[in-house]
Amino acid sequence: MSELKFPLKEGLRDPADEAAVSRMWQAIDARFPQRRSRRSLSLIFAPLVAAAAGVAVVAFLHHDSGPLRMADGTAIASVDAPPAGTRVVLSDGSSIQLGPDARLDPVESSASSFIAVLEHGDASFDVIPGGPRRWQIECGLATVEVVGTRFSCARGPHGLRVSVERGVVLVRGERVVNHVRRLTAGESMEILDESAGPAAGKPAAGEGAAAPAPAVAEAPAPAENAAVPRAAGPTWRELARSGHHREAFATLGTQGIRREVKRLGIADLFALADVARLSGHPAEAVAPLQRIVDGFSADRQAPLAAFALGRLQLDDLNQPRAAAASFSRALELGAPQSLRDAVRTRLTEAQARIRSDER
Repeated sequence: MSELKFPLKEGLRDPADEAAVSRMWQAIDARFPQRRSRRSLSLIFAPLVAAAAGVAVVAFLHHDSGPLRMADGTAIASVDAPPAGTRVVLSDGSSIQLGPDARLDPVESSASSFIAVLEHGDASFDVIPGGPRRWQIECGLATVEVVGTRFSCARGPHGLRVSVERGVVLVRGERVVNHVRRLTAGESMEILDESAGPAAGKPAAGEGAAAPAPAVAEAPAPAENAAVPRAAGPTWRELARSGHHREAFATLGTQGIRREVKRLGIADLFALADVARLSGHPAEAVAPLQRIVDGFSADRQAPLAAFALGRLQLDDLNQPRAAAASFSRALELGAPQSLRDAVRTRLTEAQARIRSDER
């Protein structure tokens, strides 16, 4: 057996030197210029794309963080539906379909809640699921609380009917069994107002037929050449109903608002306050709301007016003492259970502002 004539490591050495290896890799790398370019671009742009996606997500999550508004960006005001009804589209994509002659009064609109009063008539609410706000619809006999659903409320002189088409709602009220009931899709409930009189067109027990209406004398026909009076312009109510609050205020003026306050009912007083507030005259909105609180304190809407008055005094007029008194009055008048947390929160805020001003 012959003896090895060279060391083992000499036999295992790679015949290609370092310079040759370098030339080999350069040749291989030169065959794939596009792959190297793509890799470099991906390393550069991937973090940018991820950052842009993060910004988009944050923007999406926070794009609707302010108060709920109309779809065109204007503030939500009281809506009086015409005989044909009307549809209200809001900034978060939700919508409200009001039936003929229905009336909806907004009370609170913030980043976390939307509270409104269905004063009378029928309304269907289509609330976008997963939104940041909790909706509360005050319907007199009960309060409907939702986050995302489609439901309808029919409020008449003798009762309330709540129906759910999609999602879940909570119905709260003194006349609700156990004061709260949960309704899911396809369910509905009726709440009767036992204090209301007999239904229209149906005489009460023991009563006979209604007496015939007295005859009304016909007005004499105008003379052939008599002057025809010119048609008057739209009233402040018509202007307010169509969203022209500045024009409605111009029609009334400050003296007109003070004059109307003395003779109007609750619905028109809320509308009058909206005209003043949304036309840029918040101080003139105080009198209509104060009139509801003082003159209609037994009405279910009096605490809502006191709450709206407190918000106006705190947010627009910088009057924390007056606001605290109004929020306290809302609680004294029996604010609905669903509204009391919001009232107490604003009362605490007003009291903190008072202490800060005293320092």
